[in-house]
Amino acid sequence: MKLSKITSIGRPVDFNYPTNRAIGILSAVVLLGTTLLQLFAGKDLFEAWFWGVGAGLTVFLAWALCRELDPDHDQSAFAAAGLAVIGLFVFGLANLGRLFWLLLAVRVVNRTTGLPATITDSLAVAGLGGWLVFNGNWGFGVLTVVAFLLDSQLAPPHRQQIIFAGLSALSTLAIVILQGPLWPEAGFSWGAGGIALGLSAVFVPVILGSRTLKGVEDESGEGLKPLRVQAGQALALIAGIEIALWSGTLGFKAMMPLWATVVGAAVYGFLFVPRRN
Repeated sequence: MKLSKITSIGRPVDFNYPTNRAIGILSAVVLLGTTLLQLFAGKDLFEAWFWGVGAGLTVFLAWALCRELDPDHDQSAFAAAGLAVIGLFVFGLANLGRLFWLLLAVRVVNRTTGLPATITDSLAVAGLGGWLVFNGNWGFGVLTVVAFLLDSQLAPPHRQQIIFAGLSALSTLAIVILQGPLWPEAGFSWGAGGIALGLSAVFVPVILGSRTLKGVEDESGEGLKPLRVQAGQALALIAGIEIALWSGTLGFKAMMPLWATVVGAAVYGFLFVPRRN
């Protein structure tokens, strides 16, 4: 069975491409290097290896997320990965579950693969979003609903996503009624939310630059859809701001690869992308 029959948003990493080999090597170096550092710090082998795997995945997800949010510029993803390496030593490990959900949700919306999400894809996004709601933040449920609604309406529309939007909305409502809370116990963190909002502002030129794109979809070979890419970019920023507001400094740190992507893509665009007259 072809992989595309199961998932259309899964993008296998083809190591025949130099950039893919480079991120594979970098992630492996980070994995092994941080594992050794943890061992030297006195951690046991299992704990050190667990931390190293998390570090390698954190760097890889920063690269992968930047490839989705700035698809025209392969090199900006390495700026994001480099900042993520620094972030590991400043902030620690990211929350891989939240990042993986965000990566999948953005791919559903921007459709960089060129194929609409399969039922398996939609179930995975809805299930992971529901699990994150169950863990205490119903904003993930709302954003999951938004992702499905965007996919159902943006051209070319994928109408069946309305069903998954409804299922996600119902499951989110059920979890909130049964479990709560409606608001963070410590209240909203306006400081962390403000920092997230400020960082999001530096990404605005990248969003504006995505009005015209040179890249093509993986499977169809057709040009990327600017409106879909911009919708995915906006979804990612809103998710980052919401998580910072809800969980404060811990939430901001947990999404460090997203902010590495935001800053990396913005700086790369400022330094290397020609300005339009």
